[in-house]
Amino acid sequence: MVAHTRNPVSRAFRRLFSALAGAGFLVTSSFAQDPGVNASDIPSPEALEEQNARIGTITVEPRNIFDLSNSEENKTLYRWANALHVVTKPSVIKGQLLFNEGDQYSLRLIDETERLLRQNDYLRDVQIEPIQFEDGIVDLKVSTTDVWTLTPSISAGREGGENHLGLGVKEQNLFGNGVLLHVKYKSTVDRDTMTLDFANKHFRGSRDHLAFRIGKNSDGYDHRLYFARPFFSLDSRRSHGLALAAGDLTEPLYDRGEVISDFQHTLQHHDLFAGRSAGLSGGWVRRFFTGVVYDDHEFAPTPLTLDPVSLVPEDRKYIYPYLGFETIEDDYVTAENFDRIGRVEDRFLGTRVAFRVGYSPEAFGSSVDAWHYNASFTNAIVASKKSSFTIASSLSGRFEDGDTQNFLLFLETRFHRRLTDGQLFYASVTASGSDNLDLDNQLLLGGDSGLRGYPLRYQGGQAKALLTLEHRIFTDWYPWRLFNVGAAIFFDAGRTWGDNPVGAANLGLLRDVGIGLRLGSNRLGEGGVLHIDFAFPLDGEETIDNFQILIDARSTF
Repeated sequence: MVAHTRNPVSRAFRRLFSALAGAGFLVTSSFAQDPGVNASDIPSPEALEEQNARIGTITVEPRNIFDLSNSEENKTLYRWANALHVVTKPSVIKGQLLFNEGDQYSLRLIDETERLLRQNDYLRDVQIEPIQFEDGIVDLKVSTTDVWTLTPSISAGREGGENHLGLGVKEQNLFGNGVLLHVKYKSTVDRDTMTLDFANKHFRGSRDHLAFRIGKNSDGYDHRLYFARPFFSLDSRRSHGLALAAGDLTEPLYDRGEVISDFQHTLQHHDLFAGRSAGLSGGWVRRFFTGVVYDDHEFAPTPLTLDPVSLVPEDRKYIYPYLGFETIEDDYVTAENFDRIGRVEDRFLGTRVAFRVGYSPEAFGSSVDAWHYNASFTNAIVASKKSSFTIASSLSGRFEDGDTQNFLLFLETRFHRRLTDGQLFYASVTASGSDNLDLDNQLLLGGDSGLRGYPLRYQGGQAKALLTLEHRIFTDWYPWRLFNVGAAIFFDAGRTWGDNPVGAANLGLLRDVGIGLRLGSNRLGEGGVLHIDFAFPLDGEETIDNFQILIDARSTF
């Protein structure tokens, strides 16, 4: 759509224009405010809502990575980065807005739209603000700031005494269209993989989400396809789609950080689903789901498989319809320096409850008559500007032949306490309990699952618990205007209970202490946090290293 700057028009024409413009947007790359208009004359967002203002012109202004009007960013490197970067197209931003010209102004929809836009890895900053108000008509400007999205996908890290390496090329905003394209080679302790990932959350300008993966592994393959129209907002009324997955891989069985045995696992998991909702009402959303699942798993021994043959799971197949329900409370706040560095965080402080139940009859081709269930719950017990205490839980499993199978219960509590503007205390307790777990679903604890001073997958069992304490430090150091620097002092304590099908005796309580450096990137895609941790075990066997070095990129602090 062509650029446009509003000239003075009659009041009657503006009212008519706003009434008829519900389906369109006025997209510009810049905005020139009318002479004589003072920002202080524009009512507050709350006042605009109280006055039942209508939305007039919507201006979309995508911005480049660096602000060259800022002398600290008007440097040769940053000018080159801006010149090489393709800025997000206004139509891509426009297609994600939850309001149209002519709609009644809603602060809730403004806030939710900002939240949805911030979920895009290719955007760093989002701001929707009123820029003109006259005769009950408010003009809005949607400003977004890009990040650098074309990166060599180079990852190297170490967790639990094991190294991993990744090489590839990733573009998260292909030609400014919000499309992800990622070609990657990755080598881990389990396997080498070569994958091609594609994702477009607004396929052909719609709300449809298309994603697929084509993966070739050293031990098999990994292929996935997802095409759906999800519940993209709290007030969405319909959802439908399908998710297909097929894979072939070698599943290792661990104890003390070592592979004790393994088996080959070929799987197919397909889900065709639909959902309905009456939308947001009284601050709550209620959604109903239905679908059909095809879930097939075949297993075979490998040369490393230990006797007895029982170490290879039995084949299982389930075909079943299901019903589900979800309710979400509309309660979000924005914050900074809680779980990320230098980025606006949208923190959910409401209640969410979800469950799903299905039945697979043997007459439909399933291995056995079985009930399938899963449920989850999240709630913020305490929430303030300085503190929050949240709890989350989930359970899943099957009921077949009069007994529970693959039952897994997970509980988590998280506590944040702001000490100063640059310091925060964090504590979490997680616990998991199981009954008759499938052999390909081990419950493990080690350096890759939060017990940072120990080898990866160090202990297995039927239940586990982990305590994490962290003193987080957020600094103002902003090297090259590329990285936000932070640090952490931490203590971990955890243990497992019960038998490990392939493991030795339980070691009891395991503890570690350590320090870590955090580098948050707010100019690069994903806005992840690089962790460099030095952890010192206080227990465990004498054969493990005196300290562990863990280097990994994560989404949070």
